[in-house]
Amino acid sequence: MEQENRINGIFSRKTTLKVGFGTTKHAALSETYWFVKEQDSGQFQVQSLDMDFKPQGQPFTISRAKLFEDYHLEPDLSYRLLSQPLLVGDHYRSTAKYGSAEQEYLKIKRIDEDNIRANFGLGLIYLALEKTDKATYIFDRLVRLEETFEPKHKHLFNEFGINLRKKGLYEEALKYYFRARELSPNDDHLLLNIARVHYEQNRLPEAEAAAREALAMNPDLVEARRLLNRIWDGPPRVKPLPGI
Repeated sequence: MEQENRINGIFSRKTTLKVGFGTTKHAALSETYWFVKEQDSGQFQVQSLDMDFKPQGQPFTISRAKLFEDYHLEPDLSYRLLSQPLLVGDHYRSTAKYGSAEQEYLKIKRIDEDNIRANFGLGLIYLALEKTDKATYIFDRLVRLEETFEPKHKHLFNEFGINLRKKGLYEEALKYYFRARELSPNDDHLLLNIARVHYEQNRLPEAEAAAREALAMNPDLVEARRLLNRIWDGPPRVKPLPGI
């Protein structure tokens, strides 16, 4: 199932309760809030939220029919608690206000622990702040998620892989790019990035093979030709290639 069509967000559930005794007994409307996330199976994981919209209790699974019958999407809450912090966090990250960005992403993860874009954002922040242990922890979470990579996330995993490479985390970057190839096997720029990592590891045959494959896909890929010239003309650099 395409993830872009999945249903994720905050829902409410309204139930009628009988309160009081005897002649004072009357009906009262109770409203509770839930974080709902569609699964690969087509079922929906439902997590109760408390009055502060923090997860409570154990999540459970319901059918699509049950979701549409008993629960109501709350688009304003979904925007305020999930979409808006993501937009604000991305803005803060792009302007190097990393502390503020981290707080916005953590707001999302409080409700949706595996939110892909929030995890990407946190990983990039931790790399920028030289918090390598935290960054690799986020990396491990992302690379193991079955739902991590899809076309709309391509720029995110590309940026993350580049930053891993520039920090000298070559094996992590390669794992990330190879995982990404499962989604986009014909991406010439992805092959170029793999070639760059091999080059910086002094794995010249692997670097040449990946660069040649990228050029076979796109003969106009100038960066791949430049990398091949570096491989043929001399030893690799001992630090990340500048400007690419």
